[in-house]
Amino acid sequence: MSKNEVDLNDPLNWYIADSMDEYDVRLDPEMAKELVHRHNGYPKLVSALREAIAALENVGCVEKADLLRHELQELGELERS
Repeated sequence: MSKNEVDLNDPLNWYIADSMDEYDVRLDPEMAKELVHRHNGYPKLVSALREAIAALENVGCVEKADLLRHELQELGELERS
């Protein structure tokens, strides 16, 4: 059997095939458009949050800046520039 073939005698493969029937991964056009819009807006929001952190630090609101920095860290965006 090659790498691309599925062993139909393996019960795990039957379980996986049955489980995949439960997922409908098709998106209607409106949902797809909304996801693309959110994806395209995400970098702008991260950039605005970074600017807000810098502005807060400049005016001495260190605690609020730290809270926002923590939010960036939770999103995995803190280390990016």
